[in-house]
Amino acid sequence: MLYLDTNVILRYLLEDSEKFKEKSKEYIEQNSVYIKNEVLAEVVYVLNKTYKVPKDSIKTILQDLL
Repeated sequence: MLYLDTNVILRYLLEDSEKFKEKSKEYIEQNSVYIKNEVLAEVVYVLNKTYKVPKDSIKTILQDLL
């Protein structure tokens, strides 16, 4: 089981880095993963405050991820 950190999840969701996009996709889609609550909270914070993603959209994004 892999423990994911915020950066891996953000690179997977945002697909903003070609260098890390495929690796994060591989980690998430091909392994059993564990995401701590604190990491999810940080993902929400970064998506909302840095990338200005609306909270309703974040909810949908995380539901799809989980």
